[in-house]
Amino acid sequence: MIKQVVAAALAVVAGCAAPTPAPDARPAESARPPSVGAAPAAATATPGSGAAEVASAHRAEDAGAQEPPQDGGGRETTEAAAPPGPGAEPTAGAAASAAAPVSADNKILPALESKELTEQARALFDAVVKNEPALAEPFWFPKAPFIPLKDVKDPGKYWDNLHAAYVNDVKSMHRKRKSWEGAQFVGFVVGSKPKWVPPGDEVNKIGYYRSFHGKLKYEIDGKPASLDVHTIISWQGRWYITHLGDFKKR
Repeated sequence: MIKQVVAAALAVVAGCAAPTPAPDARPAESARPPSVGAAPAAATATPGSGAAEVASAHRAEDAGAQEPPQDGGGRETTEAAAPPGPGAEPTAGAAASAAAPVSADNKILPALESKELTEQARALFDAVVKNEPALAEPFWFPKAPFIPLKDVKDPGKYWDNLHAAYVNDVKSMHRKRKSWEGAQFVGFVVGSKPKWVPPGDEVNKIGYYRSFHGKLKYEIDGKPASLDVHTIISWQGRWYITHLGDFKKR
């Protein structure tokens, strides 16, 4: 009798204990959390809801959704441009800032030899050879700075007179030879040592450097030759002609 009671008790205890799941047991599908990116379950329309309500729900979902840009479109980069490296080419702004400075007193002695001076002299030589004074304009003192520089009653008219003489001098130099065929430009040599002319010395309000009797050198028929350039003066680090011939003899 006692053995029967004990066996019954053990059977009850064994039936109440829950079985331990195996180590590889997996939770039921319904117990799994929704995976990332899974589409939400479609809303079920309740009885009596109209088609308008369903359409409205779909529009709300579409409005909240954001489509990723295609091929990078629609994205703007706001990264600041990196500064140029040590060997980078200067920008237009940097080139402008590196231009020759403007001096209020004009006390900048131009170089006695430079590419710019050579090109100016070449233009004068071409003007003489071709008898076309207009080609010599790059070497002539410009009118705009001449007006504030000279302390005369009518500096503009004075410039006109000097310029007319320059044109005539180019034509006169052309007539010095019957033919300029074969003439080759060689270069330009500044004449006398440049001298600083302070304001007031030559009816001028602004000072300048001045040099007399520069030489426009060329070759013709295998022989060296030259033309005399009477007066050049400086303006902001550049040489310009003010008298090609002797202006006082006119």
